Amino acid sequence: MKKTILAVTMALAAGFAASLAAQSSGTVTEEETEQSFPATQDFGGAGHTLIGVGAFEAFGAINVYGAGFYVETESAKRAWQRFLANQGASFVENGQVNWDALKNSSTLYQWIYSGSFGKGIWIKMVREVTRQQVIDLHTDVMRNLVDDFDTAVTQSPLKDYVDATCNDAVVGDELMIWTKGTRIYVKGSRSPLITIEDAGSIIRAVWQLWFGGQPIQVPLRRGLVDHLENLGGPAPAP
Repeated sequence: MKKTILAVTMALAAGFAASLAAQSSGTVTEEETEQSFPATQDFGGAGHTLIGVGAFEAFGAINVYGAGFYVETESAKRAWQRFLANQGASFVENGQVNWDALKNSSTLYQWIYSGSFGKGIWIKMVREVTRQQVIDLHTDVMRNLVDDFDTAVTQSPLKDYVDATCNDAVVGDELMIWTKGTRIYVKGSRSPLITIEDAGSIIRAVWQLWFGGQPIQVPLRRGLVDHLENLGGPAPAP
């Protein structure tokens, strides 16, 4: 009997692992901008898993960029299992996740922007923009996320973040932003890697820009978690 139980458990675990492997292969294309993103990506030497893609619209519903959102594979999956067992438990029944309800819940978005695991976003431009346009598109949201914004934006680390991410861009430009610990990393396709040290005070606000209660765009926020299944469901019971 014990051998039978062990065999079933091992089979479930193997199936779970195979499912994750299948989900994490290939690429995902954002339909509106036709920009493709790999299902797994290295950010700063650490493997990350894609959990969603979306399009940012501005200037009267004109697509500005396509984006893919990633979480650090190892640390996020551990945090994900804790989430499903605790604050996300109401979305799990009989070992199955209610994905639609979860993807539309503030509980999920809070887990994303407040989690200590690594995160990364890959932005691919499909419209030419100026530095000032980028700043104008983001300032109103950031003002609600950062205390004394007008002062903070003139000082490190927020000034460094704005200078690194808000620049003139042309179609085809790419920008990667990722965080790990108290550091923010920014790498543009036409610029060197920038590391912003001691940025712990603004990292949550950076991710709230996309995932907070009043994000830069609600449809974009939803798209960036549309492949959440790549993190898998609850781990098989021992």
